Amino acid sequence: MDPINGVKFSAFFLINSAENKITENALHHSTLQFTDLVKTCDIDIISAKKLPSIDQSKDFDLMFIDVDSFNFTDDIPCEIQSLAHSTRVVLFNATDNIYNEKKLLISNIAGIFYRNERLDMILRGITKLQKNERWFKRKTMNSALSELLIKVNKPNQLPDNSQQQSISLPSLTRRENTIIGLVSRGAKNQEIADQLHISPNTVKTHLYSIFRKTSSRNRIELISRTQHLIPTIN
Repeated sequence: MDPINGVKFSAFFLINSAENKITENALHHSTLQFTDLVKTCDIDIISAKKLPSIDQSKDFDLMFIDVDSFNFTDDIPCEIQSLAHSTRVVLFNATDNIYNEKKLLISNIAGIFYRNERLDMILRGITKLQKNERWFKRKTMNSALSELLIKVNKPNQLPDNSQQQSISLPSLTRRENTIIGLVSRGAKNQEIADQLHISPNTVKTHLYSIFRKTSSRNRIELISRTQHLIPTIN
């Protein structure tokens, strides 16, 4: 499979230390088989049994985490939440009906793959991720969008004056204001980079700064928190 838009991706894999116990009869997307699928999408991969630092994570376009490496079902580990703000984190080898997808989405996780998914669906999801899209069940995306629309359409959900001051324009640079406006229109990182003539990594750095300044964990929260500013960010 050719690289998306001619850009070759790099990915980090956090693998379970017990992976060598997988038998020949293991499910088709055990860690080794899942990485093989990723490679067919012309993605360079590096695997390790320890998470990289936040600075190191910026060298990767995608970070795949074998959920067997972390025993969590509800509260997302702090290490993963921190990384999700600086790079695109994807979970795989997940057991269905255990993880709260909407919570993962709100925490800026880029996607999740389950053990029993078909090979063609996994490949489709990887391709979507290469296009800077997210990979969750459709009902999760619809539910999150519906909640966002309810919030932004209710006047009493807008921040009060004190909250507005904390994310007012003086706390953001001109470039950050511009990026917020583009994000609110649904622009992806590559589209923002093309329009502003900067690299995708620079866009990621700006977004990380914006999330910190606005106390947002992801794009959905950013749009919700800055909705009242969007008309002035053009």
